[in-house]
Amino acid sequence: MEIKGKLMNPVLDFINTLCNYVVLNLVFLITCLPLFTIGTALSSLYYVTLREARGEYGYLVRPYLSEFRKNLKSGTVAFAMLFVIGAVLLFNLVFWYSMGTIATSVLSGLFVIALILWLFVFIYTFPLIARFQNNTKQTLTNALCLMMCNVKATIALALIYITVITLCVFARPMKLLMVLFGFAFIAYCQSFIFKKVFQPYEKEQEEE
Repeated sequence: MEIKGKLMNPVLDFINTLCNYVVLNLVFLITCLPLFTIGTALSSLYYVTLREARGEYGYLVRPYLSEFRKNLKSGTVAFAMLFVIGAVLLFNLVFWYSMGTIATSVLSGLFVIALILWLFVFIYTFPLIARFQNNTKQTLTNALCLMMCNVKATIALALIYITVITLCVFARPMKLLMVLFGFAFIAYCQSFIFKKVFQPYEKEQEEE
């Protein structure tokens, strides 16, 4: 009986954790619905998963909602700025590529590079909002610097997204898993990478 109890505890803990992440994922999706709140939802999600990655276990949904209210302005502004920049870059890429000349093809290549840089800045921005207090301009600048100074971490983050997108395209059950707990689980996995990237700056902040 004692052995059975010891075996059951990890199973119950796993089921409890899974249920918590399912609820967190559902709340995340609901708070993304207005679309302009996607940035705030992402920063709030990373706030919770970064805590989990640091071993600060506790409630998931309650701190998520608290951070959502706290970061509503900063998350919305950052998302709006990134959305406009991304739309402009994408428009220019399509426009110049459609010209069909050698010169415009080269120019299109530059816009492809710019879009890749934009994507990585987007990836870093909302975890930064979740972890540090800065204005939007400084946050975007820090995202660009961190992306360029942590190449291995940036590649690892890109591989996570590439893997997930590939599975969503070729494995139908993956889409259901994304709706159930996928976004929260991806953020949790990425949070271990962000934790390592942010660690030196957290120490500097504590010393100050």
